[in-house]
Amino acid sequence: MVKINTNKKIIMGVLIIVLIIVIGVIITYKVIEKRVINKEDFNSNPVDTVHYKQNDTKSNRTPSNVIIKVENNTIKPESVSITITDNNENQYSWGVEFRVQEKVNEKWKDLEYIADNLSWIDIAYVLNEDKQLIQKLDIEKYYGKLSSGTYRIVKPIYDNSYIDIYSNEFEIK
Repeated sequence: MVKINTNKKIIMGVLIIVLIIVIGVIITYKVIEKRVINKEDFNSNPVDTVHYKQNDTKSNRTPSNVIIKVENNTIKPESVSITITDNNENQYSWGVEFRVQEKVNEKWKDLEYIADNLSWIDIAYVLNEDKQLIQKLDIEKYYGKLSSGTYRIVKPIYDNSYIDIYSNEFEIK
């Protein structure tokens, strides 16, 4: 029978405790990471994934008072800039989320994201004094470079339920 001295027992005990802590941290990280990545199903339309109803039914605003314009001088296969003009008395909250649709056989189709683990920051931007917000959209990050075709940008907003507001059409040549 091999005798282990007291110092070796202490060192082995500390190593075992450190190993247990490291394994616990790794498992916790993976659980949190999975929750963040799976927060939204990016293969579906965000409108279909949220069924929460807001209590205030009178908001003094309507989507018809909003214009989303793709700025022609910014159109590139990897990005575009849009100007959102919200003429409502009580403006909507505008975040960074967007979708891109392509016109195929005179019908609009959502483009597929390039990966399943993409996410959006949850932030609301304030409109300027002209009731406008300018956003540069990094299309390449979410969709890759756009090929030749006709496209539009879709911005989801919340107005007692999620609805989509569409930009003007733009073309990639």
